[in-house]
Amino acid sequence: MNDSTFDIFAQPAENPNELTDIPIRDAQVQQLRDAFAAAGINSMDERRAIIESCSVRPVTTIRDLLAKDVRLVLRRIEERSLPSKPTSGSAWDNRDEDTWIDKL
Repeated sequence: MNDSTFDIFAQPAENPNELTDIPIRDAQVQQLRDAFAAAGINSMDERRAIIESCSVRPVTTIRDLLAKDVRLVLRRIEERSLPSKPTSGSAWDNRDEDTWIDKL
């Protein structure tokens, strides 16, 4: 075995943020546009607000996003398109599944 095998841990990477700063790809742009359309979010101002809340920086166009931002934006769009749960009653009343008490 060669001692240089483990040198990767001893030397810091030249640019540790290199992998996180990958620009958005065309397929990801289309994926975001499709998600916005499916959720019925058509206003550019509303889209920008969602994108900026996830990227935590000003974004003038969708192409300003980084590849790492796409997953967060898609999750936020999905959360907004889910139906809201009823808020009346208690957490016990609003539970989704039956408990052993319900099965008695």
